[in-house]
Amino acid sequence: MLRRDPFADVQELVNRIGGLVQQPAETEAERPWLPVAEVDERDDAYVVRLELPGIAPSDIDVAIRDRELCVNGEVREQEEGSNALRLRVGQFHYHTSLPSDVDPDNVEASMDEGILTLRIPKAHQGQARHINITNGQSAGTHPRT
Repeated sequence: MLRRDPFADVQELVNRIGGLVQQPAETEAERPWLPVAEVDERDDAYVVRLELPGIAPSDIDVAIRDRELCVNGEVREQEEGSNALRLRVGQFHYHTSLPSDVDPDNVEASMDEGILTLRIPKAHQGQARHINITNGQSAGTHPRT
């Protein structure tokens, strides 16, 4: 009687499945990368900073879609003879969900020394409002009798 090796059967199955789902190898330039990001909440806005050294603002796309901040772009290959140091090349993506209290129509973006800064204001109804309490009677109240 011929005995089958159960481990060989499992390995054959793994090889067959692997051949079906195997992706072509990507080069470093083809693999999207995630920039370093920092998010800060202030009383009136959310501030998002992304490290994008050496990237021109024209190579960056910033959008808000369905309460999601999307920052995408591409770092192109260096030209011959360029002295600029590029740590990454290829496409980059940064996506994050935004709270419901943002005002997407008044977002401000600026780029300074490789740092993209996005100021996303909070909608007026989402901002806290402080109410002062005074001593004595206020308008519309009646004294107790």
